[in-house]
Amino acid sequence: MSTAQTSKIGVRLRELREQAGLSLREVCEHADVVPSYLSSLERDLSSPTLAKLRKILVALGTDLETFFSDSPQPAVKSKYAFKRKRMRTAHDPARRYTFLLPRRKGIPVEMLDEYLLPHQPPPEFEVLDSSVSGTVLAGLLVLEIQDEPTELIRPGDAFHVPAGVAHRGRCASPEPVRLITIFSPPKY
Repeated sequence: MSTAQTSKIGVRLRELREQAGLSLREVCEHADVVPSYLSSLERDLSSPTLAKLRKILVALGTDLETFFSDSPQPAVKSKYAFKRKRMRTAHDPARRYTFLLPRRKGIPVEMLDEYLLPHQPPPEFEVLDSSVSGTVLAGLLVLEIQDEPTELIRPGDAFHVPAGVAHRGRCASPEPVRLITIFSPPKY
């Protein structure tokens, strides 16, 4: 994550945990992380991946887009259009998200513009409460479903992973993979 992103993560995580009235161990149990890891995050001694941070935020009842919102958004001029200049982003060394359609009341999906960077170690498998579908716009995506054959997804190909299925994606090309992903229902 960028320096601007990491400079507030520990303080914000501790504040969210305390506001939720949860102990460090309770959050860790729900997020499937060890207490020493969360403790080091809260003290700004380490920096999480987006996948780990998402697990912790879900345990705290929030999401990445909300967490990285530094200030209230100006009044929305249209209920149908979402302008790029108002969109939030989050990133770690392996990937970058832009929240195209963030989690909002009345919108039954969440949509991200993702970049997966080359030459990164495989991320850990994720299990979401949402189905995730998407299409590759550029690069080559390796889609791994736990205990299933690996799939190579090329530009123009699409994919769908049902809720509750352990999966991960990684870049298999020298240039970043760019993909659009949709979560239904929006992941919390």
